Amino acid sequence: MKWTEFFIRQRHTVFALIIAIVLCGFFAKQNLEISLFPDTAPPQVNVVTPYPGAAAEDVSRDVAQPIEEEFATLEGVASVKSTAQSGLSIINVQFEYGTDLDIGAVEVQNAISRIARELPPELPDSRVLKFSTSDRPVITYGLSGDELGLSEVRSLAENELKTRLQLVEGVAAVDVFGGHQRQMNIYLDRERLEATAITPEQVVGAIKKQNLSGSAGSVEFAAKEHTIRIAEEYSQARSIENTILTAGKNEVIRVKDVARVQDGAQEPDSAYRVNGRDAIALYIIKKDGSNTVSVVDAVKSEVKEMKKTFPYLEFTVADDDSAFTRRVVSGMTASIGFALILTALIILFFIISVTRSLVVALSMPLTFLSTLGLMQFFGKELNLITMSALILSIGIVVDNSIVVVENISRHRDEHGKDYYRAAVDGTSEIMLPVLAGSLTTVVVLMPLLFVEGFVGLTFGPLSETLIMAITASLFVSLTVIPLFTVLLKGRTWRATERAVKLAAVPFNRIVDLLKNFYLRILETALKRRAITMGLTLIILFIGVRLLAALGMEVLPKMDAGTFFVSLQTPPGTSLQETAITAGKIESILNKEPHVVSYNTRLGYEMDSSYLGESGAMGTNQAFISATLTSRKERQESIWEIEERLRGQIARIPGVENFIVKETGSTAVSTTAAPIDIQITGGDPKILNHLADQVVANIGDVPGAVNLYKSWLLNSPEIKIDIDEERAMQLGLTPADIMQQVFTGMEGAAASELKNEDVNIKVRYREEHRQSLEDLRQLRLSSPLGVQVPLKQVAKLESSSGPDLVTREDMQRTIDVLGYTYSRPFSHVMDDITHNLNKLPLPEGYNLEIVGEQSDLKASQKDLFFSLMVAVIGVYLVLMLQFKSFLHPFTIMTSIPLVLAGVALALLFAGKSISMAVLLGLILLAGTVVNNSILLIDYIINGVKEGLSRKQAIVEAVSARYRPIMMTALSDVAGMLPLALELSLGSERFSPLATAVIGGILASTLLTMVAIPVVYTFFADLSGIIKRFVSRSGPTI
Repeated sequence: MKWTEFFIRQRHTVFALIIAIVLCGFFAKQNLEISLFPDTAPPQVNVVTPYPGAAAEDVSRDVAQPIEEEFATLEGVASVKSTAQSGLSIINVQFEYGTDLDIGAVEVQNAISRIARELPPELPDSRVLKFSTSDRPVITYGLSGDELGLSEVRSLAENELKTRLQLVEGVAAVDVFGGHQRQMNIYLDRERLEATAITPEQVVGAIKKQNLSGSAGSVEFAAKEHTIRIAEEYSQARSIENTILTAGKNEVIRVKDVARVQDGAQEPDSAYRVNGRDAIALYIIKKDGSNTVSVVDAVKSEVKEMKKTFPYLEFTVADDDSAFTRRVVSGMTASIGFALILTALIILFFIISVTRSLVVALSMPLTFLSTLGLMQFFGKELNLITMSALILSIGIVVDNSIVVVENISRHRDEHGKDYYRAAVDGTSEIMLPVLAGSLTTVVVLMPLLFVEGFVGLTFGPLSETLIMAITASLFVSLTVIPLFTVLLKGRTWRATERAVKLAAVPFNRIVDLLKNFYLRILETALKRRAITMGLTLIILFIGVRLLAALGMEVLPKMDAGTFFVSLQTPPGTSLQETAITAGKIESILNKEPHVVSYNTRLGYEMDSSYLGESGAMGTNQAFISATLTSRKERQESIWEIEERLRGQIARIPGVENFIVKETGSTAVSTTAAPIDIQITGGDPKILNHLADQVVANIGDVPGAVNLYKSWLLNSPEIKIDIDEERAMQLGLTPADIMQQVFTGMEGAAASELKNEDVNIKVRYREEHRQSLEDLRQLRLSSPLGVQVPLKQVAKLESSSGPDLVTREDMQRTIDVLGYTYSRPFSHVMDDITHNLNKLPLPEGYNLEIVGEQSDLKASQKDLFFSLMVAVIGVYLVLMLQFKSFLHPFTIMTSIPLVLAGVALALLFAGKSISMAVLLGLILLAGTVVNNSILLIDYIINGVKEGLSRKQAIVEAVSARYRPIMMTALSDVAGMLPLALELSLGSERFSPLATAVIGGILASTLLTMVAIPVVYTFFADLSGIIKRFVSRSGPTI
């Protein structure tokens, strides 16, 4: 019993399968994880190590370099980058793709333990932070309250709200940022200390010793054992004030005699604002694998309950990633629906028969639901990439159904068979060509499943989804379609068909005119084969030249309606001054008609996992996130708005560096900027000078915008040059001096309040920490009992140094970064490369273009390799089908013919070549051969039946013309919504659809002329081989 016959007879089995497919599909639609993008970042870990009071150079030398050298020895490490700034070291360890991040983080922690002895003894513990693109908050709330101060709001957020939100299903972490943290401040009076001979260290020591609680053992008496416990913990400012520092016969000196104790707040290093209003930020981070939309919904539900408990708090949604994700999913779903309808109309206009069109149309939702079920089964997710694949698949997967229905109809109409026999014979006859056609498409997509790195993580899900859709389509077309053809036998919708036929008259008239035109051209082409081949080669050459002129990029930019302004004021700028400068940018945003909301993050918090654009954190940094109206509601693109803002921000005084960029401005999340010129060498002054030269050389390149250096050589420093002889005479060591200066100026954490996470900090009063002269007058206490000002044992002078020390793979670096606007990326980089070739470099210094340029090269290599493997795979499939070495070459001639169509389509749409376009070429290699397969198969069968070669060719083109046109136009209809960018986020993959549409149209127009001519050439070649080869061999 034939395959088809079995499924027609076992109709109950088929209907059971259909019901199962529908149920699984709808279940999957409701339960598939939804996100915007898959995580394409390589496994990496950030190690944050505080080194309070140390300058950037010291942090790099004493902390960053020893640690990064240890990290470089770890297995699977791809790169080690360190950023040292005043008081902080940040080291990024990037592992090879495929490395288990949990294991990598453990290895990093072990490496820190091994190197600990070589680090400064007073160094606080390092924090190891695993990095993932899913670590970005899915929703951010701004908290404020008219009845409460920010410190009280922060206390509520940390002690109550955070705990409740962390219990919400799918939430991994909740970060609190901004506002004032409570602190007990002990402000020392320099004159009183001098008069009483009390030192700051004595104050710190006394507080540490007297603020304690613990066991002093136990004692047994009265037949019972009693625990001895000392409880002398501080609970309020008065307790601290009364702490005894010294006690003599006639005088007791307490803390209040030499200092003022204030129950206040830490000096703020951070602040947060929502739409210009001060607030506390609550960042909600989801667990890996959790559904973004579901997590946000659950968080919003919990916040709704918390509003009842805390009616005096105002919860403002500052950022909501799920909003854009919802719009993308909704828009993509609408595009899928539009594509299905458009494809069904194309089929109806071609077939005219409502019954046959209905059979084909039913295959589309069944295939679509089957694909969703397979995605759920294999643990895939719905995101921008997989939904783009679903849209792309609509036109492709319907091809099988069209071919099967058309062949069944031919057996019914031309051979007079009944519906059952026509379904069995028609399906069986076409089964192998259909299988081969599907297999060629699957074969070209398979290599992408084995590509590692960014290309594999980006296009692997797209390839998987398309393979699932094609597999589902093949099953539906060979099982369900024949059964439906039999079940709907004799069903007529005469009135409907008359209306369709009338409406389709102009369409079919054009199609028939084209057919006659084709047949005339084919007659001429077969007579003038050399001229035909020459014209084909010219078209191919023009296509290649056009493609070369289009320019390249990794992935197209995307107007997500969200952009960021990263601001850096001069190093050393206070948080208050940075806030004033950021406020001027907020004023600009207020005047922008398309800005819906914005929020501002100022400064940093040591416990925060946030790293600035430079990989650093400081009070001179601000980060503003702005949300625009939907791109459908505005005339200007996000890039036009960004370019206008750049001009306005550049005129603001006090702005040292700034970046304006949109979400997804770089294809690879770990790429700092599209333009990245990295200079390596030893001397920071020479590096800075070379970076200035690079900026000057490329600043006038059209399309290069927002150029900036990764660090600046203007961080204010005060250098203390110790007179070692004088210091030793007083019994002072450099370590003693450093510690006393740190306590007086920065402040020492003496202890904490009872049962509260509130620091007790000791340092000089603010008026004694205002100038260089105050530092010179700072009293040093000698072990010999002598107190002297700092100026007596050291020289002090103001200077400047780098605000950051950056290193990569053990070499000191500086980067010149920037963005592109209004020109293809590769054209901008060509001009930059040309300009930089003129730049002389001192010995020992190197310059390398990294950033998106290196991403592009790596991606091209992977995709071109996949294309080569795909072409070889297609050849092997065709060789097995036709049992010939030459026929596959004839069929594969259709592959290069697509280049002219791809080039013209991209040129018309104003798009550059990108990874998406290269993937489109790979997809075309598997799809455009399908029509050639059917055409050559028909020609071969005609020759076997006794027709002349010319007759067989003409009859094959005449018979296959409408099915070829129908499949081509249905493919185009299915991909049109993506090419036209009808839904949000579709910009990423619209060039893929544009390229495939152009390639399919060009291949369709040329296949029915060029392929028959190529066939005759190979047939002649086969004849020559037969005449000159004596032994039997394979024939075409």
